[in-house]
Amino acid sequence: MRFVAIAVALCLVFSAIAAAETTSHRFPPKDSVPTGTPTYEGRVGGENIENAFPIPSLPFTDTGYTCDFLHDYDEECPYGASLSPDVVYSYEPSHDTCITIDLCQSFYDTKVYVYEDEWTPGIPYACNDDADCYSPPVPYTSELWQVVVVVGHTYYIVVDGYGGDCGEYDLMITEDYCWGCAQCPPSGVDEGEGPCYDGYVDEFNGGCNSDPPVFTEVAPSSEVIALCGHGGNYEANTLRDTDWYLLDLTCEETTITISVIAEFAPILGLVDMSPGCENITSFYSYVVGYQCGWAWLTETLPAGEWVAFVATSDWSGWACDSKYVLEIEGYDSCVPVEDRSWGTIKAIYR
Repeated sequence: MRFVAIAVALCLVFSAIAAAETTSHRFPPKDSVPTGTPTYEGRVGGENIENAFPIPSLPFTDTGYTCDFLHDYDEECPYGASLSPDVVYSYEPSHDTCITIDLCQSFYDTKVYVYEDEWTPGIPYACNDDADCYSPPVPYTSELWQVVVVVGHTYYIVVDGYGGDCGEYDLMITEDYCWGCAQCPPSGVDEGEGPCYDGYVDEFNGGCNSDPPVFTEVAPSSEVIALCGHGGNYEANTLRDTDWYLLDLTCEETTITISVIAEFAPILGLVDMSPGCENITSFYSYVVGYQCGWAWLTETLPAGEWVAFVATSDWSGWACDSKYVLEIEGYDSCVPVEDRSWGTIKAIYR
């Protein structure tokens, strides 16, 4: 969790993010931008923030057809460069609460994001492109859940699409109890490390950022592995908790998916450990997520030692007791391995 002097090269793991590659979206962008008049179902409004369609109360449901609107906004979550037309709703909560914004039953490749009080391009309040929806009519529909809304603020909800996609959407917004979005599932295993604090020295699973390096070894499983941990910032927002989960891939090639949902904005990465800590300069691949939205990576990796890395995406603003759930799928063993406990710690990487 601390960045130590011997790990100068490791700083590049976190500073060279722009050079890393993420998995690509499955749908190619459209060549043209649908245009039309900013009306649907006989109503005027919703074209942009200035004339957003007001949501009077919750629960709220609506349907519409985005192809009759214009392209006004776009955000990366994580896929950007969209030219899709979009529809805007506004909501002014009567009390502090959490809401779920559901586009799961829409009929095109949707995207949804939220601005608080004003248009803040590049830094939306919340954002989701592809959600893990239950029985959607088409792939890649969207959902945001546990979005905190506060009295005195206006929230602009943008129904958008990937690339140039547009079509029929089904919007449902409901109020939820704010219990936190990263609750450990029944099958989940606790990381075993408590929250960070000022003066904390990570001797648990700070990976190559600890001296000596320490990792949490994860045993292979044919089931989805769920690990529940904490992340956050400390030392006056100059340090962050970084958790390094060591995966020993024994197959010649393994297609693995790692995903995370967190009460903070996470960075999720894969690190190739073959060069050793002293020679690591970047992530093999990574993705930056949004608070309370799933972020994931799918990669086909050669045999060897790899790390699934979880931390806050920046160094400020997140309490040390912020929770996350990391899921690992496809990490199965090709050869028999000795049984290990979830809390096994590899003291020094060699």
